[in-house]
Amino acid sequence: MSLLMILLVIGAVLVVLAVMMAARAKRTQSPTSAGAAQRSASAPAKQRSDKQLPQGQVQFSTAEAERQQQLREQEEAASVHPSHVPGGIPESLPIKLKGYFFSKSELAFFQTLESALPQGFRVFPNVRLNDLFLITAPQHQRQGTYARLRDKHVDFLIVALPDFRPVCAIELDGASHDQPQQQYRDAVKDVAFRSAGLPLLRLRAEGNHTRQSVQKLLEGYVRQRTVA
Repeated sequence: MSLLMILLVIGAVLVVLAVMMAARAKRTQSPTSAGAAQRSASAPAKQRSDKQLPQGQVQFSTAEAERQQQLREQEEAASVHPSHVPGGIPESLPIKLKGYFFSKSELAFFQTLESALPQGFRVFPNVRLNDLFLITAPQHQRQGTYARLRDKHVDFLIVALPDFRPVCAIELDGASHDQPQQQYRDAVKDVAFRSAGLPLLRLRAEGNHTRQSVQKLLEGYVRQRTVA
């Protein structure tokens, strides 16, 4: 009887040891299997990311791809294709030459002004203020002054020869100058000319300007000169 008990105890111990070893082996193999499963799941994605694109093409994110598509659509709308844009400069622009440089009133006044000027003076039309004035403000304060002068011009600039020294300027104010926005721009011009010490003479474009009336207007600014 004692021998039977001993055999039963030994059998029970062997069963317990077998169960413990099986459980340990399962715990050891589980991470490996999970890792393999993860690697297997990620393999297709990696293969997709490692897939080489045709030469000359770049893979973009979704946002970048949308931006590239918008650029392509804009280029097609403007009929400017990348293959025709060396260095980013298009072969042509959607512009054409104006049929006139002056308005009718400006042309008539320009001809009258030229005839009224004495020898030694010349007139230049449509002169940009940024080409006429130098900004003397410190570097960090120049932007504001530049912005006020930008996109503004004076109708006629009279210069003295032979050094082309500016002596005065003339503005022809038409109906558009009665608008508040244009009056503001005109006020900025007045301040600019006054600050630089250059006279700015204003005339109504619809006025009857003759050679004699213009000569009278310019008295004190231009006088007969002999140019070598």
